[in-house]
Amino acid sequence: MTENIKKPSRSERFVQYVCDLCRSDSATSAALRRSDRPSLEYQSWGILINFGVDLDKPWERAAFTTIGAAVAQEGAEKNGTVAIMRALAQVYEKNLPPAERRLRRLLACQSTQECCQVLHPLFKLLRSKSSMSIDYARLLDELLRFHSNTEQVRIRWATDFYPKENKE
Repeated sequence: MTENIKKPSRSERFVQYVCDLCRSDSATSAALRRSDRPSLEYQSWGILINFGVDLDKPWERAAFTTIGAAVAQEGAEKNGTVAIMRALAQVYEKNLPPAERRLRRLLACQSTQECCQVLHPLFKLLRSKSSMSIDYARLLDELLRFHSNTEQVRIRWATDFYPKENKE
């Protein structure tokens, strides 16, 4: 009898790949941590190429570089479970307007590359104010879809941010 074992997605495999790389190679980890700066992004290209990322697609390169850098900076050992917008809302639970401004800024982005630029300071904020572990694989999937399905990704982020109220 064969079991229905869910095969990990490309994004899940990438996040685990980066976690494993960072644990085993401190030089690679350092290169990934620095790759969130545009002038140093090239330091992650070897890793991205080894993983099959098409560097000629700027939206794909930006998404993988951003997530790779975030995972390395967090020092994550595995992918997290909290959607990034849910984490943002929980950090500002008692004072939502600053979080809403950050959400609106992300929702106003016109490209994956712009989203990645907006996400960099958001990662730093969440690392400093929370111990929640971000679901980087899900965020990578969303960034990769943003290029072709922008509105659906925006709706998902807004839905994650605003909790559903129980009307009962």
